[in-house]
Amino acid sequence: MHIYGYQRTGFNGTLLRVQVARSNTTFTIRGLSQAKASRLKGEVKAYYQGPLPRLSIQVPAHSSIDGILAPVLLAMICMEKNLLEISKHSILLYGTIDLTGSLISLPPLHRELTQLCAEAGISLILSGENISPINKHCISCPSIASALSQLWRFALLHPENEIQSKETGKKHTLEEDPFFGILGLQEAKQALCYAVAGEIPLLFYGPPGSGKSLLLNRTKALLPPLLGERAQEVWAIHGKQSIESPLLRLEAGMSQQKILAGTPPWISRAHGGALLVDELSNQKPKVRTTLAQLLDTHQVGDYPLLYSMVAATNGCRCANLGNPHGICRCTQVQIDQFWGLIGWPLLDRFAIALALEPEPLLTGTVQAFHVDRKAMEHVRSLQPKRKSEGFAHLFPRYSKVMDHTQRSLRRAKLCCTLAQVIADWEGKESVTQEIMEKAYSLYLLPKDRHYH
Repeated sequence: MHIYGYQRTGFNGTLLRVQVARSNTTFTIRGLSQAKASRLKGEVKAYYQGPLPRLSIQVPAHSSIDGILAPVLLAMICMEKNLLEISKHSILLYGTIDLTGSLISLPPLHRELTQLCAEAGISLILSGENISPINKHCISCPSIASALSQLWRFALLHPENEIQSKETGKKHTLEEDPFFGILGLQEAKQALCYAVAGEIPLLFYGPPGSGKSLLLNRTKALLPPLLGERAQEVWAIHGKQSIESPLLRLEAGMSQQKILAGTPPWISRAHGGALLVDELSNQKPKVRTTLAQLLDTHQVGDYPLLYSMVAATNGCRCANLGNPHGICRCTQVQIDQFWGLIGWPLLDRFAIALALEPEPLLTGTVQAFHVDRKAMEHVRSLQPKRKSEGFAHLFPRYSKVMDHTQRSLRRAKLCCTLAQVIADWEGKESVTQEIMEKAYSLYLLPKDRHYH
């Protein structure tokens, strides 16, 4: 079972997922700052019946104490009753707990909450008192005990196989078309396929609403199955077999110590899969520096680290750069400063940097984008061979397309690597000048573009 909370800030609301795991040590809360976690732990002690169990609670870094307390308490009780393990439902509990232990809620934004619940696959909504139902599976509960009772009843009336059949149908849809429901953006979709197949870093940038995050969230559906030695390495890192190609999400606010901590290190769990970094500009400077270093070393400590890093960011501080319906008031100096804060060393390590603009709804293409699974697996299987061969033999073709523009040796290698991936994808025996030009055009930062 998956338990979510709801948090509203101004006119925006988000779902907060609570993850619970048994621990061999003490009760710990992860994801929050030390001060915030200590406050939440104190609130939990005040309302939880009995001593705190040995559990590890993971919550989003942006969670507020009021918004996450009730879901954390419900998740703890569900873990104690083994309800998390016997049910696959996704549950939303939104509300705050007052001094008497009653569950109360602020009125939600119904349209937004309905959309958030649909995206997360929420089966049951439990809320505080005096809230009008959002749908037929929205139940008002005066307390946590009442919410638990309603949860048990719902789980018994709605067997797990109903939920599994819905999830299976959705999985088949994404397997057939990983970009199902995404309008246009054909070049960006193909670029993401190249990045996943060739295990090369990619960056999307553009204004809000251009589809950056939407595309990144489809990366999981593109990852090919694990085979051979790579599968054994991933199994060893995760401590179990039969694991799918991993997708690791780097949340904003994570520290350098956290991503490198543990045995194996946290970030090593992306090996063999992909690392998703949304809102790259919001990451801490030391984290961005570490990402740049790891893209060069391809290992962290004694652990291998070969993966596709897919990232996204706005194009400027006001976020309107490239927006045909908005006005960007940033000067060129301010735009350069914004990208300079992200870090030119990290930006120089992306093989693909593609600007996205909002797709026009009336004129955009609606045709499905065909993902060639065989081509993707073929490209992935050739990567060890390509890396051992090197790409120096492609430098003459690269020098012709760069038009005497001064570029780093790293940029030359990345462009040649991408060109080889494109050639392998298209089934070409060698890299042509046309393919090299295509690879060169897929890396273009704002300082090299001319916006209208």
